Amino acid sequence: MTGRVPSEESVSKKTLQTLVTGVLLFLFLGGGECSRARVESLNAMNEGVVYAAQKRYSDAVESLRSATSLDPTNDVAYWNLAIVHMEMQQYDAASDDLRHALEINPESAGYHEKLGTVLIELEQWDDARAEFERAIELDANLFKAYFKLGQIFERQDDPQHALEQYTEAIRHGPRFIEAYRALGRLYADLGYLGEAVQVLQSGLEVVIEGTSDEADLHHLLGTVYQQQQNYDSAVTEFRAALEIEPSMADALFSLGWTYGLQDNREEARRYLQRYLEIAAGSAPAHYIKAAQDRIADFTGP
Repeated sequence: MTGRVPSEESVSKKTLQTLVTGVLLFLFLGGGECSRARVESLNAMNEGVVYAAQKRYSDAVESLRSATSLDPTNDVAYWNLAIVHMEMQQYDAASDDLRHALEINPESAGYHEKLGTVLIELEQWDDARAEFERAIELDANLFKAYFKLGQIFERQDDPQHALEQYTEAIRHGPRFIEAYRALGRLYADLGYLGEAVQVLQSGLEVVIEGTSDEADLHHLLGTVYQQQQNYDSAVTEFRAALEIEPSMADALFSLGWTYGLQDNREEARRYLQRYLEIAAGSAPAHYIKAAQDRIADFTGP
């Protein structure tokens, strides 16, 4: 057993605080030469974004809808409304909002990328793929669009194209750690363990030290070393993950299991017991049973 493999990324959401900053800047730069309807629309949009930042989503939706009614050409209001609907997990509504924004501004790569993200949530894989491809046509540096294309190709059982898209995500976003995780994991799943090690080591060269991202990369690299039966290196990586996150359940399990493979019974029992203490009630039942059985194997003469 190698422990948990990080799951695919779900929806990538712009934080509402960032949204507020961006919209206020837009207002200051663009509000001076607008028609009365445009100014009123921008004011309503700004009010809606502030409500959203306060998590007053119903009020935010009302204000943002008012903004689109006051000025139906305000594509930014539709964009903001889509973000709020995403926060509310109302993805059909978000899709409609973004399509309205694209009717007004069809050359916005960001709108296409966000619509693709929403369509992933709606499991409309082919349509999502088309949106990401269009986004990349408009802006070849949208590294998250490559990453999400990779996710779609994985979902559609096309690992070769998934590998290519994850690689492009790294090339265009060399500090986007999620792409290193996905590419390293996929290489390992396909049996290309040497390539997986190289990718994950490259991620560790650029990751911010002391973060959960670094801990995840150490853990994932340890699982690859374990598959290579390079147990000493696996132990080193699992311990590095635990130095950052001492309560990381997956690393505790993986470290205890690897010590067991080395027949280091004392350390295997110690870390698997810590795993059971931390993971009780939250871990998959088969992992709990595996840890309990392994501890029993190493207990007694």
